[in-house]
Amino acid sequence: MQSRKTQLSQKVVSTNSNNASSTVSQHGSLLLRIPPENLAHITSNLEPRSLLSLAKVCVSLNRHVNDEHTWHLAFLQHYFAIGIEADLYGAKYLLLRRFAGTWRQEFILYYSLLRRWERSRNATTAHIPHHSAVSGIHLMPSHGLLASSLRYGIVSRSLPSTGRVLRGFLDASGTGTGLGIGNPNTEFTPNVSSVAMGSDGGTAKIAWGFRNGDVAFTSANKAMDAGSRSAAKFSRCSVGDEHNGVVLDVIWDGGAVLSASADGRIKIWDPKRARCVWTSSASVEPDAFDKVVSILSKGIVVAVRRSGTIVIWHGFEGDVLESLSSPTSTLSIPSSVEDPVQHPISSVHIDYNSATPTLLASFTDSLFLYRLDVDLATGVVETTKFGDAAVGCVTSVAPYFANKDGESSLVVAGTQLGCVAIFGWDVLSSPLPTHKLEAYEDASTVTAVAWNGLVLVTGSAAGVTKVFHGITMGHLRTFASPIPRSRAVPAFAGGPLAVDPAVRQILLGAERETMFVAVGDHVLAWRAGPVPKGGFRASAKNSAGKKKERGDISSKALQYLEMRQQIAESKHLLKEEGRFTQRAYGREREQQARLNSLGLDEVEAVEYVLMLSREEAIERDRTASSSRAFEEAIFEADCEMETGTTFAPSSGSSASSSPPHTNSSPIARNGRPIPRASTSPGNDTYSNTSTKIQVSPPFRAEATEASFSPPATSPVSPTPPSRSFPPISSSVSPPRATQKSAWSTPLTRSPVASPNTSRASPPSSVPKTPTKARKEDDEDDDLQLAIALSLSQMQMK
Repeated sequence: MQSRKTQLSQKVVSTNSNNASSTVSQHGSLLLRIPPENLAHITSNLEPRSLLSLAKVCVSLNRHVNDEHTWHLAFLQHYFAIGIEADLYGAKYLLLRRFAGTWRQEFILYYSLLRRWERSRNATTAHIPHHSAVSGIHLMPSHGLLASSLRYGIVSRSLPSTGRVLRGFLDASGTGTGLGIGNPNTEFTPNVSSVAMGSDGGTAKIAWGFRNGDVAFTSANKAMDAGSRSAAKFSRCSVGDEHNGVVLDVIWDGGAVLSASADGRIKIWDPKRARCVWTSSASVEPDAFDKVVSILSKGIVVAVRRSGTIVIWHGFEGDVLESLSSPTSTLSIPSSVEDPVQHPISSVHIDYNSATPTLLASFTDSLFLYRLDVDLATGVVETTKFGDAAVGCVTSVAPYFANKDGESSLVVAGTQLGCVAIFGWDVLSSPLPTHKLEAYEDASTVTAVAWNGLVLVTGSAAGVTKVFHGITMGHLRTFASPIPRSRAVPAFAGGPLAVDPAVRQILLGAERETMFVAVGDHVLAWRAGPVPKGGFRASAKNSAGKKKERGDISSKALQYLEMRQQIAESKHLLKEEGRFTQRAYGREREQQARLNSLGLDEVEAVEYVLMLSREEAIERDRTASSSRAFEEAIFEADCEMETGTTFAPSSGSSASSSPPHTNSSPIARNGRPIPRASTSPGNDTYSNTSTKIQVSPPFRAEATEASFSPPATSPVSPTPPSRSFPPISSSVSPPRATQKSAWSTPLTRSPVASPNTSRASPPSSVPKTPTKARKEDDEDDDLQLAIALSLSQMQMK
């Protein structure tokens, strides 16, 4: 029995071990039996860290991870959201730039650098290179920085990573260049109109353009060497080679310098000998050249006139420093070809990859960019327009042409509404941008843009710098303006800003880890350092300890100064906010106090005002109608008083009492006498004055029976009136009874006695004295003259 139990227990143990080994082998076979396509789809969603960890699991997965196709799919899925079946070509392929030889190295490089840009805790460094606004910056190979100032005509040298400014300026005077102490009161040249900076290794090269037409050159060896100081070499052109106007633009093209002037000429210079090697011919009507660009290696020079005309010279051959042949062809493109609105050209660029001259032109306050494909043989210019009205006018342009095979050329444009649009340079079928994003929610104008394939950096008119993912356009981080708020306010109420806070230029380092931004008179520098081991939220204590071990901790004095500056800025912001709040709420409290004094709220006050306005409107209408009726009644009463001398003849009067040549014969109409103008030649003096004036009351329908009929001997026939008296304005107030006016005097005139005729007076009439009659005659004459003038004005209208 004991032996049988032992054999049974051994059988059970062997059975369990067999089941376990079969289960492990079964699970391993299931994991490795997944089709390669499905496994590649799964691993394409992993990051580089996870892929490297997966390679340590087993030999099969290690073989899968080491496959180049696996890293390629993971890179496309992670940054372009492209699956296995999708195509990379098209708009998504536009933003791809290769930095490494394999897709594994590419994915790891992208991931680590973008992680640094997003999570690095390095602080920014800001410094003031000189005592004026920065006109332009140029990055030296050793991370030195050249900053120019057109106001003082100087170029400063600084180390932006530490904020140190080297002593002495490179000025355009040529006296002790670079050996001064940086005093702006002594080291400056005020007549500099343009400056261009370049470098050749550690040598700084500067080209100066002056207002008197001179062109000068400065060359400083070991410009960023702070230990040894040597004077820079300065040379100026001869009198015969200078321009006849202000030099508006200078540029470096390799070892040559090109200048554009207001005299309408373009010159190519040899900077080593300060000698002009080629000059363009002058036009009949001098038109200034504002900008010039060139690719002398392909023999192309392009200049833009102030009128908007683009001039192209093609066919330069030979070495600039030895012998340069004249161009073989010249072509002028009028501004109406690419911009019918005639906006001034803000920038022009040349595509150096094109076999024929291909230009990119942008215009001030324009919604579009223009691509100009020029055929020099036929002179035909093909224009392609890029733009989107939804993002606003283009304010900054940065083209990036392909440098390698397989890359695509693109154009990055900042707009007035705070947006960034990316256009495919070779996508001619659609003018709309392939990518666009809203960089600034407050619609600040984008004044500068820079892109290096990894990140997209934008600068606004408010001095704010933002960094975005170069492919997905996701936001990475934001840098505030280095200019203190107290300096960015107007110097006095209503005056200009003390310092222009806009971002002028952005430079990105060749290693894709550094950024330099020119903001006003400041230069902001930042480096994407390594991320702490604990990530972005690592404890400050551990990171500070590691910095102290490396000796990389910043000084306490600098931290104290930064803290004081932040406190001062915070106080200034609080004061400004308090003033604004006091002004805003002060008006509101004053209005509310007035409403409280009336016992009304805002809604009741509005209703009360509307009620008063309605009552005033009704009262105005009632007053106008009553005054109009009153004036008509006065007018009719005056007309009746004028005809008041007509009466029924008495029994004792003879036929001679109604002579045929009376001034006014009443005609009965509707029981009321209507005066008519006299046509008798007996009274020539009066008839000449009043023949053109006929006064009558409003015409009414004829009554069925007359209450009064004229005598049968009256020679005047009833004729309708030829003209009615114009209506009197409602603004005229009725005459007072105590005042005497022409309207209260009847339109009557005393007859003039003649030896042959006599006129009977009414029995109840009182004879008028000569003085009173003459006074009434003068008033009647004035009234008739006024009526005649009013009628003539009405006819003219």
